[in-house]
Amino acid sequence: MSVKPLVSIITPSFNRAGIISETATSIFAQTYPHWEWVIVDDGSTDESWGLLQQFAKSDSRVKVFKREREPKGACTCRNIAVEKCSGEYLIFLDTDDLLASFCIEQRIYAMQESSYNDFIIFPMLLFRKKHDDLKLLWNIETGEDDLQRILCGDPICQGTGTLWKKQSFVKIGMWDESLFMWQDIELHIRSILKGVKYIKRMDLKPDVFIRLSEISLSRTGHHALPKFLSRFNVLKKTVATLKAQKLLEEYAPGLMSIYCELLINAAQSKHNAHLKELLKYSDMLNIFSSKEKRMMKYYQLVRRFKLYKISGVEQIILKQLESIRNPIKTKLNKIFYNHTIEV
Repeated sequence: MSVKPLVSIITPSFNRAGIISETATSIFAQTYPHWEWVIVDDGSTDESWGLLQQFAKSDSRVKVFKREREPKGACTCRNIAVEKCSGEYLIFLDTDDLLASFCIEQRIYAMQESSYNDFIIFPMLLFRKKHDDLKLLWNIETGEDDLQRILCGDPICQGTGTLWKKQSFVKIGMWDESLFMWQDIELHIRSILKGVKYIKRMDLKPDVFIRLSEISLSRTGHHALPKFLSRFNVLKKTVATLKAQKLLEEYAPGLMSIYCELLINAAQSKHNAHLKELLKYSDMLNIFSSKEKRMMKYYQLVRRFKLYKISGVEQIILKQLESIRNPIKTKLNKIFYNHTIEV
């Protein structure tokens, strides 16, 4: 490893003219100077592209590009940026998030202390308007199995919380460009199951600030069909890998959690064809009892024939679906920051 390695900050950009200057300021304030910021615009229609060009003119370490191939989306832009970057290490930073001034310096030192790792996970803080207004960690170390936690909807980090060796990231297959949702979840599941080496440094200071916003691109249209199908595809890919590695039974609690969430999503969003597919898929999973399968099919009928209009019917079924996940204490509609603590 280089004594002062170059770190590539990878950013996809789409219509973020209103807040991207905050992100830029946090990058230009880094105490570690050996970085480059590689931004790929995803076809913005606001003033974003002009701002990105201004950043590039003001600092030669900023490199801006336009996405020139399909499919559209953040993952494609990130992969293009990785292909064009020159850094030995990668940090994935979205346009609505911020870096602490010591972020890159802290992460490089941590990697130098344990250079055998392919990536390292770091703590992150959540914020709304100012970087310290919530003082809430994204997540904490619990001692539980990391893969089980991801499957149960409790990931220890998201994409910005890691420092990757570029070589390792490329080898693992980079971002899955077919996904509209759960991209970082899929990446981390795939990495863990392929035996990628990593450690968690939750003992360090939080060095990234993740913005909580209801207009986040990842949250908009959460139940739309393309995003539902992305999550369903992540489930199917994960099940196939776990089955091949004979780990299906071990990770059944997490798979139950994902499956029940998708089942409820499909029913409430009237994705009827995919609801039927999900119900058939439960037979292949072989992690549900006959009673649980009957209950899920009953829920399909409740939605199909609008029996939920009868007072209390749907609430009873939802409570039964939630009971499947009780062993792992996962709640319906669990939001990603449930495991945060005040610092």
